[in-house]
Amino acid sequence: MNSIPRDCLHCKYYRLDSIHSGVCRLEKKEDGIYPVKQHGDSCSSWHNCGQQFYIRKGWIQARKEAERQGS
Repeated sequence: MNSIPRDCLHCKYYRLDSIHSGVCRLEKKEDGIYPVKQHGDSCSSWHNCGQQFYIRKGWIQARKEAERQGS
């Protein structure tokens, strides 16, 4: 069985903001701001997001294609 990478893109608590980064919804700061994370970042609070990973991956690919078409 393949090992799932323990990066933010595979994490349940990660929310995409752009094709390059997102925020960690678990590590909310006192001022109410979520910390910005890159897709490849990792932390000790990682939890597998399952099928959501493929939805995120498709969203990123669609955005990249839209940017390429717009250029």
